[in-house]
Amino acid sequence: MTRPQRPGPGVSPLPPYRSMLVVDMKDYSGAPGRHHAHLNAVIPEILQSAFARCALATLWTEISFSDSTGDGYAIGLPAERLPFLLNPFLGSLQDELTDRSRTLADAGLSPIRMRVSVSVGPVTDSGANAVSDGAGAARVELHRLLDSDPVRDLLARSAEVTRVAAIVSARAFEDAVLTGYTEESPDLYVAAPVQVKRYQGEAYLRVPAPSGDLLTSGFRTDPDAPGADRKAPGDSSPTADPAAGRSVDRSRNRRGGIGAISGTVHSIITDPTGPINTGSGQIYNNGPQDFRENR
Repeated sequence: MTRPQRPGPGVSPLPPYRSMLVVDMKDYSGAPGRHHAHLNAVIPEILQSAFARCALATLWTEISFSDSTGDGYAIGLPAERLPFLLNPFLGSLQDELTDRSRTLADAGLSPIRMRVSVSVGPVTDSGANAVSDGAGAARVELHRLLDSDPVRDLLARSAEVTRVAAIVSARAFEDAVLTGYTEESPDLYVAAPVQVKRYQGEAYLRVPAPSGDLLTSGFRTDPDAPGADRKAPGDSSPTADPAAGRSVDRSRNRRGGIGAISGTVHSIITDPTGPINTGSGQIYNNGPQDFRENR
């Protein structure tokens, strides 16, 4: 009889998978110190009310671990609850913060705006909300995403009417959005590279109520954003222009304000950095002793 093999030394089972959410209040440190205790207490109250207003009050009772970060709050829920943290919760949180802005104004406080991070993965969970609960690489990712520039930029470039800017881990996006469990279009999310300290990965941006520069310039302003010209800086390789029947330079770093020229070309005087592709005629490149002829 073959004796059963024992697991190798050091092998251990994965901790349970949990869906996680953490929020952070924008400009918390800018509020007078005497209001901080009130804000610390009101943040989880806002989250609970946001769950209730979208008919998810029972999810608050399912929280397996929670943690105040002072200017924010983190919670862990069963993994199968992940879709609800994206839809309808993010929209409900936007509405909750909009309604509460009036009360805060009466108390002399600025409207609360929040960054939100959502992730899923294996983390420790004793079921007793112990100090060590919620530990693991997925929890580190949750907080790194919250601190990343792409989601911070969303609130910086939007008006006060945008109360919520969210960033979602790639795993959470794939598991809950791409599979259709959130019942929303993946096109509502914008991919963004994230690098914070030693963490590096891709995440997805979501803004329930965009405003300001987000409406005119989009969620991302970097040149590598989806849909942008992906040529490397200085890449002047020609691309075919079907209208002109010849190759033209479409480099984004071109100077001189000339995009494409079709038809018979006689003389062009331009910047010394060039380059220019033309059908016939002469080209004067405005550098010392620099004359080029292309026929």
